[in-house]
Amino acid sequence: MTAAVEVGHGHGHGHAPHAPADVLAYLNDEPVSRGLLDERLAALRAGDAACVLPRPDSRESRQLTRWVAQVVITEQLCIDELRRRADEVPTAADKPLDVSTAIAVGSITAAALAGSEAVRRVAEVVSQGVRISRAQLEYAADVLGVQPPADPDVPVERWHAELVDSARLEAFARWLNAAQHERVQLVHGLEHPGDSNQPDNLHRH
Repeated sequence: MTAAVEVGHGHGHGHAPHAPADVLAYLNDEPVSRGLLDERLAALRAGDAACVLPRPDSRESRQLTRWVAQVVITEQLCIDELRRRADEVPTAADKPLDVSTAIAVGSITAAALAGSEAVRRVAEVVSQGVRISRAQLEYAADVLGVQPPADPDVPVERWHAELVDSARLEAFARWLNAAQHERVQLVHGLEHPGDSNQPDNLHRH
């Protein structure tokens, strides 16, 4: 079960269109190496999924590059956040976050969560305080035809735990969007794949 909260289409980045070719993006006004992206793309092209990847130099391939760039930027942003929170991030979270349904908050966020321990740790920390209200739980229980839990903060049923994890994932997605807006500047050619202003995005509002 996923909570009905829309994260939205805002991509949360500033832009620095004029940048050296070896710069992937700017994080806190410091360059992030393009090499991180090139290595990830090379690994994809050399992996088992190479046969289903788009032809190099195609529109779809450029969109794939933008998509992978966003995953790498998300990872680097979360590594930066862990450095900022060095004194407050526990080795293991008190309430581990189930990221199996993370695709609900977007494929980029889901891929970053699946592939990076730093992203998962930040997601756990920034979403620890998320709670589901009793009214929400009673509504969900009514829809499912079950009894609402006695304690809203202690999931004892799977559907309750899934509802909490969904809300926590959405809270992380909102945190991520705000942090990207504040700290990240994209460079020309590596805009967000969903940015309607970049030439390879066929979706228009």
